[in-house]
Amino acid sequence: MGVAKEVNQFSVTVDFTSRQSSQPWSLTCVYGSCTGPARADFVAWLQNVHIESQQNWLFLGDFNFYRSVEDTNKAGVDMNDIFIFNDIISSLGLLEIPLKGRRYTWSNMQQNPLLERLDWVFTSASWTLNFPNTSVLPMTRNISDHVPYVVKIDTKIPRSPIFRFENYWVEVEGFFDIVNSAWALDPDFEDPAKCISFKLKMLRKRLLSWSKNLSKLNVLLANCNRAVDFLDLVEEARSLTREEWNFREIV
Repeated sequence: MGVAKEVNQFSVTVDFTSRQSSQPWSLTCVYGSCTGPARADFVAWLQNVHIESQQNWLFLGDFNFYRSVEDTNKAGVDMNDIFIFNDIISSLGLLEIPLKGRRYTWSNMQQNPLLERLDWVFTSASWTLNFPNTSVLPMTRNISDHVPYVVKIDTKIPRSPIFRFENYWVEVEGFFDIVNSAWALDPDFEDPAKCISFKLKMLRKRLLSWSKNLSKLNVLLANCNRAVDFLDLVEEARSLTREEWNFREIV
């Protein structure tokens, strides 16, 4: 659980404490205005952010700034904006965690698209020492004009298997039969809490077994995501053909 530390026009900051190591850390999610007076206000706010040198801080979001002329596929880059942004990042002592496998994070979704890198993930120096195996991995851009991503923090702490309930299961024939069969079991415990715990465990086990025999919906979704990811990567190198663009829209 986190505790909100600050909420303002451009960001939300939440303080967390690791359950494994008890280390405190902070997360700031940013949205920077792209035009008008609000952009100047965002720059002024960003310049005055205070980050303690020993604080574990993850600083990420849509900054609406480039760091290099290579962060867009079109000409007309404002070099002053690049200098301003890089100077602020340097003065704050923030370190960039690169996005693996993708050059751009935003598209105007046109057939001859404008592609830009607007989303960034930064950390404090202390973070890199305490969580050195942090990486940023892109996800499939299904709906949004931004590429979603996940920040992965590798640790040596083993994780137990996670049971994930899929919402579409309730629409599949046989689902409620599985639920009823598990709930009808008689564990012969006098303690009601133990009875419920036993039934939930059996329901989990039976749903996992039952879900393996479903249609290959998850495989189909994964294949669709691979196709979208592939076409997005192709688009970073060249414009898609009309057929490729239409195919991605259908998928």
